[in-house]
Amino acid sequence: MLRAMAQQRSLMASADMAASWQGRRLWLILVAMALTTAACTSTQGQESPPSTGPFTAKTSIPNEGGENEGHTPIGFPGMGTGLFAGDNLNSQFPDGDGVQAYLAFPLPQGSAATHAILRSDLLRTRGTPFDDLGSLIAERVEYDDFGPHLFDLPSSGDPSTCTVIDGTTITCNVTHAVQAAQDQGTTSVQFRLRFEQVADNDGQADLAMFYRSDSNTNEEGLFTLVVNVPLSRGTAEER
Repeated sequence: MLRAMAQQRSLMASADMAASWQGRRLWLILVAMALTTAACTSTQGQESPPSTGPFTAKTSIPNEGGENEGHTPIGFPGMGTGLFAGDNLNSQFPDGDGVQAYLAFPLPQGSAATHAILRSDLLRTRGTPFDDLGSLIAERVEYDDFGPHLFDLPSSGDPSTCTVIDGTTITCNVTHAVQAAQDQGTTSVQFRLRFEQVADNDGQADLAMFYRSDSNTNEEGLFTLVVNVPLSRGTAEER
């Protein structure tokens, strides 16, 4: 009899423990549900943060080619149609005199440029211009008509040092030059390409040349001006 009473008390204790555990479990579930509801309520009515961008459109503009581009000596009046930079272009040049190229591009109208790269994938060399004359420089110039008188034309703004990639491509960051031209309200921008050093006085040609088939011909598309301009959020979403 005593054993039966002990077993009954043990069963009752187990039942009480199970009921207590079930109660605590239910309480924990209710607390979790309450916290979830509060978190959802606190975010109701809040707008998602606006997209900040920046959104940009990239425009590739070919050089004009033709009569508004070419090369001039650096030390005396003269001109030619090919796009050359370096020294000792031909035997008629005085030893130690250099040559420089001139390029022209139409400017995109409307939005101000956020970034601009002058680029050509048609670089060819004669001699060792990058070893002997230093880096190729792009600088903004301003002229109405191309001609011999540009040989000593002052530059506008700071020069940009160009980078040579794989021996056939050059890129020059001309962002500030393009922005300055846009600020002036002009419809075009012009650049001069020259080397850091005018010549090395060794009597040998050191030239960077840009052409497809005829080195004495400049044409549209030998260079590209890649310009980034900002877009409004709405315009970017439409795109």
